[in-house]
Amino acid sequence: MSAVVVIVVLLVVAMIVGPLAMMRPTPAQKRRDSLRLAARELGLGVGFKRLPARATDTAEPESVPVYSLQVKGGSHWLLVRTDYAHEMHLLQWWQPVGAPAPEAVTAYLRESLPKLPSDVAALGGQSSQLQVFWKERGDAEVVASIAEFLRGLAQAQGSPPVVEAR
Repeated sequence: MSAVVVIVVLLVVAMIVGPLAMMRPTPAQKRRDSLRLAARELGLGVGFKRLPARATDTAEPESVPVYSLQVKGGSHWLLVRTDYAHEMHLLQWWQPVGAPAPEAVTAYLRESLPKLPSDVAALGGQSSQLQVFWKERGDAEVVASIAEFLRGLAQAQGSPPVVEAR
């Protein structure tokens, strides 16, 4: 065989194998998928939402994964972690956006917020779900602690979860 034929065959093989190799998930993608699968097994939903804009933001807020628990009933409130401490914020770092959380929820948050991972960017409640905006720096144990936090929050709010853990 001539050298030209060998080179052409190698190029064809490279053009076939190259795109296939690029379609394989990276280790970081596999880790995120395993976190999201663990969340699903614990009865949580996972989606993406843009963080709410704050008055101090100079750029558009990023989209982050949102781990949510479906509940029956509830109130609408939102807390965003700030980059600065302020006496008006809940525990100095959590700025309310819009309506404040109900009193029973606030009492639970005062006790439980310090236990959350430092990369939780926001959390909130809506009429049918409780949400944690989490940047996914952690492992399945952190997912379990977020699920436990959301279930405790649902209990404090008086809104039972719709889906139980598998």
